[in-house]
Amino acid sequence: MESAAVALICLQQRIPFITIRALSDLAGGGSAQSNEAATFISLAANNSVTVVVEFIKNLLSANYIISSA
Repeated sequence: MESAAVALICLQQRIPFITIRALSDLAGGGSAQSNEAATFISLAANNSVTVVVEFIKNLLSANYIISSA
């Protein structure tokens, strides 16, 4: 939901954006059959770092110009 708010503002302001989500809360949290976020938070954090670092490497190697607005 948080990324939806960012997406809406960026869309309205015509600002490019990307959202990378690594962990989401699920409906039914707390039940015996649910996967709790705390169980996967370390794995999600490590995966997030890996994805973002590789994304930036690819972005830079593709000769994209990164500038501040």
